[in-house]
Amino acid sequence: MTEYILLAIIMVFIYFVLIRNKPAPKTDWEGLPTLPEYKEIEKTTTSEGELCCQYCGHTETIERSLNSEKENPNKNKFYHACTNCKVILWRSEQS
Repeated sequence: MTEYILLAIIMVFIYFVLIRNKPAPKTDWEGLPTLPEYKEIEKTTTSEGELCCQYCGHTETIERSLNSEKENPNKNKFYHACTNCKVILWRSEQS
């Protein structure tokens, strides 16, 4: 009987230490690269050195505000997307 109690205590301890104690997952916005990180990725500049979409090579991007009130209460977080293929490329934050 004491073995079962000891086993239950160990299982509860493992649950709280390993599973419950994990850091919060990153949001989608935090998972995007910043502009300096994006520039380091291959195929992000044209032969003229102009910044472009790594997927389609288009050079025009659009800046959009992050709409989540929870993640962006101060309205200072933005994401940048390609105007041609609509893929989100990098994030930025204005102070």
